Amino acid sequence: MAAFIHIITTRFNVPTENWAQTRAGHTALTDEWHEHRFELFQKYTFPSFKNQKNKNFVWLVFFDVKTKTKYQKLIRTLEQEFPNFTAVFVKNGGEINSGITDIFKNYFQKDTQFVISTDIDNDDLLHDEFVDTIQSLYKPVHNSVIDLRRGLQMSLVKENQVLINEYYAVANPFVSLVENINSFKTIMNEWHNNFRHYDSVTSYDQKPLFIQLIHTHNLMNSQLKTKALLKINFSEYGIPAAHIPEILKYKTLFHNLKRIPQIFKKLILSKG
Repeated sequence: MAAFIHIITTRFNVPTENWAQTRAGHTALTDEWHEHRFELFQKYTFPSFKNQKNKNFVWLVFFDVKTKTKYQKLIRTLEQEFPNFTAVFVKNGGEINSGITDIFKNYFQKDTQFVISTDIDNDDLLHDEFVDTIQSLYKPVHNSVIDLRRGLQMSLVKENQVLINEYYAVANPFVSLVENINSFKTIMNEWHNNFRHYDSVTSYDQKPLFIQLIHTHNLMNSQLKTKALLKINFSEYGIPAAHIPEILKYKTLFHNLKRIPQIFKKLILSKG
């Protein structure tokens, strides 16, 4: 099978034109924002990448070139701790858009024929089989999509207390794109929802392979109204024992009770 390289991208604090406020109305990229986001990144996202069973990937994390010195020191520490993690400092989102293919080319080997690209937010988590599953589904077909449709959503209710919802979506933010290196644009060139329209799509939904984190500093994502769960194996997502959250039982029960009328409505409509 044709040789490939798997590159995962994450935009951390890169300035963009349409990113002034979070969903809850907080100003983005302030000191408060940075403290909160680096805390989430270290507690959840970074450990989930380190916990991957298959470490045959490059993780490019994009930072503002003006990132404060104290955070740059932390970034260098993370690079030393996990060699897959590579910080890339840029001026703005436009520099990423115009130069992403050249950046990718720096990691191609002589035998590389295809590139798998995946884009992950800086506050989300990966199941320990996330990378391995993507690569097991890889086919050397240009512009083919690998769509991991099933995951979870974790909403932070209070400090270390959460609500867990089922998550299922076609062409969600955890989709991957396979391209021939002779003509590639990367996953970052397309809005994730558009990948549902591609001709070659391989889907997987046997088990949840990611967690989307919901908190007050989200830009767009909001809590789902799907079934809430009382138990999951947090260790599969790399969360250290010291940071394993408590699933709020009363919140879970109340959330599921509120869903009952909607469930009955769907049942009636389906029979009609």
